[in-house]
Amino acid sequence: MNILLQLAGVAVMIVIFIFYFVERKSAVRSNQMFLYQAISIFASLILDILSIVMINEPEVFNIYLTKFVCKLYLVTVVLVVCLGLVYCLGDIERINFKFFSRMCMTTFIMLMIGIALILFTPITVVHDPNGLNDYTEGIPIIVTYTESFIVMAITVAIVVRYRKHIYRKRVIGVFTFITLWVVGSGLQGIFNYMFSDLGITVLSVSLSEALGSLVIYIMLENPSLNEDKITGALNQRAFNEYATLCMKKHLEKEFILINYDTDMSNTILSYDEFSKSITKTLMSYNIEKIFKNDRNDFIVVRKKNGARDLKSVAAEFKDDFYKNNDILVSVGYKILHFNDLTLFKDANDFLEVMRYLNINLAEKDRGIYEITEEIVSEVHNSFELKKKCDMALAKGNVEVFYQPIYSNDADSFTAAEALVRLRDDDGNLIYPKDFIVDMEHDGKILDLGKKVFESVCLFICEHNMEELGLHYIEVNLSTIQCMQEGFADSFIRIVKRYGVNPKYINFEITETGEEAKQSLLRNMRILKEYGFSFSLDDFGTGNANLNYIVEMPVDIVKFDKGMVDSYFKNGIAKYVMDSAISMIKGLKYKVVFEGIEEDEQINVARAIKVDYIQGYYYSKPISRDSFIEFLTANN
Repeated sequence: MNILLQLAGVAVMIVIFIFYFVERKSAVRSNQMFLYQAISIFASLILDILSIVMINEPEVFNIYLTKFVCKLYLVTVVLVVCLGLVYCLGDIERINFKFFSRMCMTTFIMLMIGIALILFTPITVVHDPNGLNDYTEGIPIIVTYTESFIVMAITVAIVVRYRKHIYRKRVIGVFTFITLWVVGSGLQGIFNYMFSDLGITVLSVSLSEALGSLVIYIMLENPSLNEDKITGALNQRAFNEYATLCMKKHLEKEFILINYDTDMSNTILSYDEFSKSITKTLMSYNIEKIFKNDRNDFIVVRKKNGARDLKSVAAEFKDDFYKNNDILVSVGYKILHFNDLTLFKDANDFLEVMRYLNINLAEKDRGIYEITEEIVSEVHNSFELKKKCDMALAKGNVEVFYQPIYSNDADSFTAAEALVRLRDDDGNLIYPKDFIVDMEHDGKILDLGKKVFESVCLFICEHNMEELGLHYIEVNLSTIQCMQEGFADSFIRIVKRYGVNPKYINFEITETGEEAKQSLLRNMRILKEYGFSFSLDDFGTGNANLNYIVEMPVDIVKFDKGMVDSYFKNGIAKYVMDSAISMIKGLKYKVVFEGIEEDEQINVARAIKVDYIQGYYYSKPISRDSFIEFLTANN
């Protein structure tokens, strides 16, 4: 009787159970699925040992009872591999629930068929009085190993098919488990077939399952892996599992998300202490769960319609937190309250919506924001719009519109500003306000800027600028473009390729941070030396002030619509702008008024000798062909 390997497997499983239950408060759904399989493996080990003992003691145990225990052991072997398949399907549930449901049902049917065949077909128990060659044979053995290999093959196929959607370590763990099981089964079959007459038997299947379970536990299913190591709150991995479960089962939960100013907090307490204190304060409210995501937001959960709702908790949280930590300086917070997870597609969608709201809602420290269905719907619409914009850029559906600029001196339209538009698959135009910021954030502005510049170069190449009466066309530059090393050289190469005289292109720049400004200056000097000119946009707002005029080699200064409207409505603004215009003209720079829409504004702009006028009074931005027609009709 050789049960040393089984006993070793039992020891391994007991160790796993001890560690699991010590950390069970942090367990999530995948941990629970692992636990079910681990219990099945433990039962398989116990039944394996019991069946060996019963086969070796035929005088003590009834033969029918022995056969039944042997069959139960085989049932647990099939159950273990079926639970392994369901465990793998957990990650797929979020992306393809129909497939997940079908596969779970298929696995259940296969398991029931296997159990029926094992239990209701005859099995033969062979006992060697010398204890060298005890074994079982019959249809149940064939069914067990055939079905196990089929289920494992299905598991491997699914993992390979959905490997991009399954957690990488889970893929490794599953393949390790299957490899150990196959090796264990192979060794048991080979040794028992070839060397059993010599008394050499290896019963390694159950031990292989235990070792595979240990690998998965260490890599994936230790509940402590779900904890944030600093605060003790559950981490984003745990939140993804929890939110998926809530959405699937339509559990009624109430949530608040707390987003705080980490830069400000670090001036008061260390990051670790600040985060620990938040968790400690939240726990005092007798809530259900606390999560901390990868962006340092805290997500608090409790059942809806409880004795005390989370909105009241959120209202008290800040004061209690300050009091507990003797904080006198205000730290910016944003608290988002919502109670309907069905508004979101999945856990990742929830986190993306929260990130978007954190960025786009009003400034921090303004109280509690109620996240309604309308707000979430608007965010989803913005996501869809972003997808359309990215798709339009990828397909090259980029169009340049031109807004004419009127010269008071020439009494004609001598310039235009090139303004980008995207066109979606339905033929609708998408305007810069809907995509410029996003494309600056994700770096796509570089590709977009290059396409716009090439379109302008093509326009100049295909038309006689002098005959059209045009002196230059303005091309907007983003901060991201200006920060790129080699940006100037790349644009010079484009101009050379199209054979365009750089005097026909004016680059419009706006305010930038100090670091970006230094990169911009380096690129500007190279472009200026080659023959391009520059306009400073939005003068008088943000950083676009006197320092820019002093430091940057600009030729034109533009006042935006906001400043221009103030000139006509506010006496102080008029006084300041008159002085600025006088100074700019003294430096031999040109002045542009943007956003002009009324006769009175035109007359005043001419009277104070503004060089250029741009606005809807003359024309909105128009397509390339319409722009040519406009110049032909008006110049």
